[in-house]
Amino acid sequence: MNAITRPLLLALAGLSLLIITTSCEETPIEGNTEELLTVTVAPEIVSGAPFQPVDLTGYVPDGEELSIPVPNGPTIGNLEPTTPETKPEPGDFTPGAKAVVYQQYEDIDDAVPSTSQTAPEVSVAENDQTIMMTGNWWMSLSTDGGASFNDFNPTTIFPEADGGFCCDQVLHYVPQVDRFFWLLQYQRNGSGNNRLRLAAQSTADVVSSNGSSWTYWDIPSTVFDSEGWVDYNDMSFSEGSLYISTNVVGKGRVVIRIPLTQLQAGGSITYSYTGITDNAYFSHISQNSDGTVYWGGHESNSKLKIYSMRDGDGFYSWRSLDINSWPNNNNSSVCSDGQDWLKGEITDHRIFGNVVSRDTLWFGWIASAGGGFPRAHVQMAKINTKTWSLISQGQIWNNDFAFGFPYLSTNRDGEVGMSVAFGGPNDFASHAVGVWRDWVVYYPKLSNRCTERWGDYNTVRRSTVRPQEWVAGGYVNSTNGGGANIVEPHYIRFSR
Repeated sequence: MNAITRPLLLALAGLSLLIITTSCEETPIEGNTEELLTVTVAPEIVSGAPFQPVDLTGYVPDGEELSIPVPNGPTIGNLEPTTPETKPEPGDFTPGAKAVVYQQYEDIDDAVPSTSQTAPEVSVAENDQTIMMTGNWWMSLSTDGGASFNDFNPTTIFPEADGGFCCDQVLHYVPQVDRFFWLLQYQRNGSGNNRLRLAAQSTADVVSSNGSSWTYWDIPSTVFDSEGWVDYNDMSFSEGSLYISTNVVGKGRVVIRIPLTQLQAGGSITYSYTGITDNAYFSHISQNSDGTVYWGGHESNSKLKIYSMRDGDGFYSWRSLDINSWPNNNNSSVCSDGQDWLKGEITDHRIFGNVVSRDTLWFGWIASAGGGFPRAHVQMAKINTKTWSLISQGQIWNNDFAFGFPYLSTNRDGEVGMSVAFGGPNDFASHAVGVWRDWVVYYPKLSNRCTERWGDYNTVRRSTVRPQEWVAGGYVNSTNGGGANIVEPHYIRFSR
């Protein structure tokens, strides 16, 4: 296919010259399509953590983004469970004792002070013995397979930009180019704009530099909206590209595609990006993709809008899909201490879980109590991406517990590993992992208090050198010896 490109130069104050082109392919695919734009940007390099640390104590991240309520659509189905109850159980290291075995577990003790200041948002990336983890304000590095972690302040590694380092960090390791990718978000400047910063480094250099040597590229929010800012990020990769999704605040979701070969080379990169996609606010992007990634949201509580982008195409596409109706009331789950741990997600039905395996796509989201569901729960839609039809729709639910915040990843065998949160009137909200259709999830420890804001996300990834296993990051809400409230992040490697 021949592509038609139209160059446009855009100069932004205080930034390098960005080259933007539009590209339209001659052959469309199913559904609606829209052409991508592209930007070229030069790299920067940092080494040795030369910057003075910024004290983030007491800092409140930029603004609270409100989820967009989902309208009710025509009733399809009967709002009843179609799968058995899922039960939380303690995790176990004993082979054969339970359907899922903990292979490695470690509390990230050094990160407790930073994690306790704001929403934890734990992300993980792993290449055998080298493991990186981040929360809103910290990065921790292990070089012994997760037996121990050392905590770092990102403000000592990278120079400040815009209004300063903010939050919403995401990690991934991409084996085909041997690169750890670290995505950071910065605060708004005086003009109301901010940026994402994407950093990359090989495993050997991450270890030899003790996590302080990186090549990075800045992605300013003004590329997507001249007066806007970006927030709440996710990252994935395919055979040939790295993908990033982010909110243009108050407007919609943007997805960015970057060739892995350019990132591996460490020079200038040319990234392609979508327009601002509606009905997909806060959507996570599909994990374990081959050459296509997916994201989406709800047109109603009985209709999905699903977006996709393929490696190498000059466009992205979307289509609508009818699904079974799900309870669309306010999400709520009040703990025994009176705290509603789903209050921050009261109208939030974003696509948290998003994973693809061959021609099958799973979307997972929080649904409220209602119909045959006594408590808030997770809906799981399984979709055929060849025929664009609903294969099945199940749930993660329980009569006594609410579930939320599903994050999904497949292992080598196509099994769907899960990271979820659960809690109820007799149980404080806690983190657990498991495998879809086992109807059991496993927690390493339990919280001893609740808050009114869980999340905003945790992650689970396919293990790199043990692809039949998964690695995950999560946390519990606790108190220290002095009675002060703390948040304790942790690392888990688990398998069948």
